[in-house]
Amino acid sequence: MLWSFSYSQQFTNITVKEGLPSNHVYKTIQDANGFIWFATDKGLVKYNGNTLKTFTTRNGLSTNDIWGMHPTPDGKLWYLSKTSKLGYIENDSVYAFESELKNEIFTPNYTSQIGNKIILTSNSRSHHLINNKWTLLHVNNSLKNKPSLYIKHPTITAFETGTALDTIKVIYKNGQIKKVANLKSILTSIHYRGQITDNLFYWTTDKEYSILNLNTLKLYKRNFKDEIGIEKSQHTRVNFINNQIQIAGRGFVGILDANFHITKTFLIPKKLDAHFAMIDKTETIWIATFLNGIYQLNKVKKNIKYAFEHEKVYKTNNLNGAIIANVYNQGFFKYDTDKKTFSPYVKETEYLFSSIYLDSLKTEFFISENKIKRLRENQKKEVFDFSNSPYYSNQIGRKLVYLNGYIYGHYSGGINKINQQDLSIIKSYMQRGINDLIVFNQQILIATTNGLKKFKNEIISEVSFNQQKFSKSILSITKVSKTDLLLNTDGFGSFITNLNEIYQLPKSEFLIVNNAFVENKNIWLATNSGILKYVLSNNTYILEKEIVLANGLPSLQVNDIYIYKNDIIVSTNNGIAILPKKQETPYQLLDIYIDKLSYNNQVVTQDNHAFKYSENNNVSIAVSSIDFSENNTNFSYNYKLEPLQNNWQTTETTLINFNNLQPNKYVFKIESQNFKKKIEFTISPLWYQTLWFKSIVLLTLITLFFRTVWYLSKRSQQQKSKKLFQEKQLSEIQLKALRSQMNPHFVFNSLAAIQYFINENNFEASEKYLVKFSKLIRRFFELSKENTISLTEEIKLLTNYLEIEKLRFREQLEYKINIDDLLETNKTKIPTMLLQPIVENAVNHGIFNKFETGTVTINFKKIDTLTYKVLIIDDGVGFVNTKSKSKKVKSSNVLQQRLTYLNTLEEWKITYFTKELHPKNDEKGNISTFIIKSK
Repeated sequence: MLWSFSYSQQFTNITVKEGLPSNHVYKTIQDANGFIWFATDKGLVKYNGNTLKTFTTRNGLSTNDIWGMHPTPDGKLWYLSKTSKLGYIENDSVYAFESELKNEIFTPNYTSQIGNKIILTSNSRSHHLINNKWTLLHVNNSLKNKPSLYIKHPTITAFETGTALDTIKVIYKNGQIKKVANLKSILTSIHYRGQITDNLFYWTTDKEYSILNLNTLKLYKRNFKDEIGIEKSQHTRVNFINNQIQIAGRGFVGILDANFHITKTFLIPKKLDAHFAMIDKTETIWIATFLNGIYQLNKVKKNIKYAFEHEKVYKTNNLNGAIIANVYNQGFFKYDTDKKTFSPYVKETEYLFSSIYLDSLKTEFFISENKIKRLRENQKKEVFDFSNSPYYSNQIGRKLVYLNGYIYGHYSGGINKINQQDLSIIKSYMQRGINDLIVFNQQILIATTNGLKKFKNEIISEVSFNQQKFSKSILSITKVSKTDLLLNTDGFGSFITNLNEIYQLPKSEFLIVNNAFVENKNIWLATNSGILKYVLSNNTYILEKEIVLANGLPSLQVNDIYIYKNDIIVSTNNGIAILPKKQETPYQLLDIYIDKLSYNNQVVTQDNHAFKYSENNNVSIAVSSIDFSENNTNFSYNYKLEPLQNNWQTTETTLINFNNLQPNKYVFKIESQNFKKKIEFTISPLWYQTLWFKSIVLLTLITLFFRTVWYLSKRSQQQKSKKLFQEKQLSEIQLKALRSQMNPHFVFNSLAAIQYFINENNFEASEKYLVKFSKLIRRFFELSKENTISLTEEIKLLTNYLEIEKLRFREQLEYKINIDDLLETNKTKIPTMLLQPIVENAVNHGIFNKFETGTVTINFKKIDTLTYKVLIIDDGVGFVNTKSKSKKVKSSNVLQQRLTYLNTLEEWKITYFTKELHPKNDEKGNISTFIIKSK
């Protein structure tokens, strides 16, 4: 007996438990926006993959018993029922319209849809909607008292059924009549009919369907036996859905090709008792039933087979070329690779441990809680029963391996060495917590709850990696290559090891890995979170894909996995699934949209997106998606509110709130993948917030401000001019005072030098010094009356001064004066006695304290036509180390004051700064810099 495959695992069932108003569903359809609609006897339901939204008489329907629907390309969903008002739903608003005939009850059994046009058609009447009234369509009958069927067509106006019920009279608008014959089997049977496009009309019965081309009057007749292999199907209807002609009835759904043959047929299992189905844009099948609501089957699951529903399957492994599944309380089943079915192989109702093939012994073992069943080549099956043993259970081995002429098996207390003939225990080796055994490189490796052990030379010892202990609980061991193994742990993922080094498979951390399968260089993990596939790239394993419930797994608790050719055989706690290895990840996001806009907890209508400002206002925007993926709970998208936000924000929440928005025009935008939507709204200002009011207030304030400024400016202008004149005079007086303060300082230093030579009884030097000094002082007094002198005069003064100082220093002072060739010294001006105090500081505070000969260098460099630079450099001990630091500071203060006043006169812009010549070396020295600009 073959084990029958289950189909119920494939389907997602939507019932009243999930939010349907009723399990009695007439029809399901997909509208132009991608929403799925269910017509029930308790209302219409709109479904986006997450939320079921029901429309009833409370929302404006004239009845809750809706049995027909037509979606039009303009986004409307037209609803049909036996009632006095019919219409459509658009943007979640219900519109219902009456007939122009008072109190008329519609029975639109044969309603047609042509583009956006709906023709309500009963047995004898046709209506279309004009000016919010269902208006009766009148046609000219060729037969008196014989009803005609209205046709919307450029040249045809109506059909009439012939009296013999075997032909259709086609009535043209010009009065011409043509006949279409060979319709007896249809017209004499209970049938559905209707126009599906602008040039196609259909009839269906339980056994056949016919399509008439209205342009050519060519009739296409097809029967279900030839098309899909079934004799008959009740409630067969033809619909134009998603730009395809679909045909559906009890037990099937399909698509009509260009010649109106049924393709892409899906036969619905009889156990579902379905009467209608529809194929959506992503090839997901939606099945309507009268008792069990809706069944959903996505594209991926249509190619998956299931077995052993609700049964626990431990392992699926290879026994001498045969694939054997270990099924709890059922036994061991053999897989037919051609038919993809399982049949009983070894029956066993006890708890199963394993099925093993030992190649060296050419023997199969089927191991359970109390028995070991052995099947050797060309011999009868042997059964070793341990139910009467002292332990009342199998303590021989839960898994068997073969090494060096002996069988070894593990039990609850350790490892047994077993006689291969009678399976008697030769010797036992104590080791608790064993989960798996494997023979590798002439030794037995043991997976335990406390790491990896090895059994060699009849000794069990611990395996360490890089001299470190690995104590994680190992559930199973899988051979990867001749050198590498895979250790699958209980809650810590999987690890690759060559018994020396060990590293973890990436992204497997904290997973319970029950088993693994190695296919060429690929690794497949059976985990508590589905299946993980790893591929080898540049000597490193990387995670390529995950297989979960949305891919068709019957359970995330995967116990084992086996790859056979292009199929994945998955053993789970809820049976077996056979999946195609090359499977696309199902993702059915069809659209994102803004579901609702609220202002201060009041829903804003679609036609009115403007509202008045209020303090502490709240704008709430609900965002949703149309996504029929099974795992669609992690919907994320980007959003921003312009002009308040310039950058996109990412979120998974479906409700966005903005508080206290100021009056403005706003645009709320969302995007996810290639879908983009936006909604605009305006917060109107109050009267005192309007632009005209603010403009008047601002203009008034500006006028007052400028009048006040003008008055105050005029009043203080004279005082300001007078004050500036006084300040200028004061600056000139202070500048002269500073110069007079600096001249005595220079004279004092020079006289001190002469006194020094006299005290040294060096009369010749003192006389020579005195002569030079007298010439210098005379020149100084001549120029001291001037505010500025030429740079040529300043250089002569500095040269004379340095010559005097050189005499005082007894030739231990050298100086250099370098002048830029581009600098015209006779035309270039400088404030009188500006440089001399700094040169004096360089000599007296730098060179004076130096034991060897020192040098003072003065560089004049042109910067531009108005600006030049003066560098005064000495290689002395530096200002910071001089003993006369207080004097230097006093002189510097005088200089800084003088520079301040010079700059205040607005005739000069002089910048001065000093720094050490060699700040990072032991060698000292100082450099002073003047940047002088005349205005």
